[in-house]
Amino acid sequence: MEHKEQKVVCQNCKASFTIEPDDFGFFKKMSLPPPTFCPDCRRARRWAWRNNMSLYSRKCELCDKSVISLYSPDSGLTVYCNKCWWSDGWDPKSYAVDYDFSKPFFTQFRELLQKVPQMAIVNDDGIASINCEYTQDWWFAKNCYMCFSGWHTENIMYSFFILAGKYMMDCINIRSSSEWLYECNLCSRSYQQKYSQICLSCIDSQFISDCRDCQNCFMCFGLRSKKYYFKNKKYGKEEYEKILESYRLDTYSGVEKAKKEFDEFLSKFFRRYSQIFRSLNCTGDIISFSKNSKNCFVLKKSENCRYCDFGSDNKDSLDVTMSGELSESYDTVVADHSQLNFFGVFSVKSQDVRYCQHCHNCKHCFGCVGLRNANYCIFNKQYSKEEYEELVPKIIEQMNSAPYVDKMGLVYKYGEFFPIELSPFGYNESYAPELVPLTREEAKKKGYGWQDNQQKTEGKKTLKAGDIPDSINDVSDEILNEVLACVSCKRNYKIVPNELIFYKKMKIPIPRKCFYCRYVDRVSRRNPFKLWHRVCMCDKEGHNNHEGNPRQGGARCKEEFETTFAPDRPEIVYCEKCYQNEVY
Repeated sequence: MEHKEQKVVCQNCKASFTIEPDDFGFFKKMSLPPPTFCPDCRRARRWAWRNNMSLYSRKCELCDKSVISLYSPDSGLTVYCNKCWWSDGWDPKSYAVDYDFSKPFFTQFRELLQKVPQMAIVNDDGIASINCEYTQDWWFAKNCYMCFSGWHTENIMYSFFILAGKYMMDCINIRSSSEWLYECNLCSRSYQQKYSQICLSCIDSQFISDCRDCQNCFMCFGLRSKKYYFKNKKYGKEEYEKILESYRLDTYSGVEKAKKEFDEFLSKFFRRYSQIFRSLNCTGDIISFSKNSKNCFVLKKSENCRYCDFGSDNKDSLDVTMSGELSESYDTVVADHSQLNFFGVFSVKSQDVRYCQHCHNCKHCFGCVGLRNANYCIFNKQYSKEEYEELVPKIIEQMNSAPYVDKMGLVYKYGEFFPIELSPFGYNESYAPELVPLTREEAKKKGYGWQDNQQKTEGKKTLKAGDIPDSINDVSDEILNEVLACVSCKRNYKIVPNELIFYKKMKIPIPRKCFYCRYVDRVSRRNPFKLWHRVCMCDKEGHNNHEGNPRQGGARCKEEFETTFAPDRPEIVYCEKCYQNEVY
């Protein structure tokens, strides 16, 4: 039977959303019910089960070694250091329990999660990485500090989602090898670049946006293969260098002034409706080399995906977050190298697993935590193939007949991801606030956890922000002994040796904000993971319309598209053809 698209009201936010015919085909093929939460709420729900950047000092409860952990000491969870967790010194199956048909599935899963030891932090420090203790979801790296989600990197600090490169600080979404970047977003194959976004193969440039193959450019937009440009105007080498020098970008005051001027400069330009490159039939933002993928964000080399974010080499999957090289999977967080992975959290290299957390290289597992190389397990208990195949349908039937109901009255049957209120992380510890910001009171009202004891030091400053030298050239090594205070949140922070070396080489002034507030500033400059239906705003005479005929002056382009620029935003948004008419 061929399905038609269906309008559904989200049981969480009450907004209407559409389930497409292809979605119904996927759910039928995977024997899954259609969702009762809208894509935005499903995305936020997944992110609430992932600690974003909150780290704590704890002890491994097996070897008593001091460790950095994602889980606060008051979380109630047992944590092991990575080496102990992966060792044969404990058996995850020793925590096995029989399924209790008198209790909701999600209640029992949370109880199991409380019992099974958790990996303190997810990285390969001391195994395939060196000196990367303060990193999460970070692999094959060297000398990285306070970094989250990345691999194949060296000397990276205070950054998020860096997939290759060296010597970067305060960057996000860097997919291809780059070196010596500061405060950059979506800048690939670049070198010596600062305060820039959406750039490719640029060198020795700062405050540039949407530029490619440019060198020695300052405060520019939309340039291609240019050199010695300031505010999109060509200058001689000596004149350009005088302009650059006049801005004193080695000083904090000079950078702050340039930031404001750059924002004013960018406000005059059109914007591309979406960053989609070499892709076919895709909607979303920051997509490349992909096909037939809708409502996806930060996606590469993927096909037939929907509502996915931060992924690569994925196929035939829906609602997948932070995953690569997986297929036929649904509603997962970090499910790399998997097939038929449904509702998994950090369960990789697995096949036919459902509702599993930190289960690796497993097959045919349901509701398990912490298993490795396991087959046919339910709640960590070993079954025969026949027993497993007989029991799983009964559990699914019970999940539907006696569902979990959260504190807001939302119903969770089989086919829904884990409720946010059962997450081991406080809402403010997770990634979810970047998608749906909530105050402590709002989160508590919804029944979500909240971490009031985030590891944070205040009131210890030894150097006031006003006493920090304006120019990095005037900063001595003595600053390594000082305690600073963030001008936004008052959190104390320190400058570490490798950080100061980086600032000196790149001529970057000492930041007056802590890492967390700098990250919030970067995210605020990034478009949201949400789409609006809009019409191209171009009305320039001489541009061809989409039938190939020149438009008359004042005749506005009528091309429609999905974009991350909300209708009430001030930017001028162009469709792809009008954009190409301007920049090439």
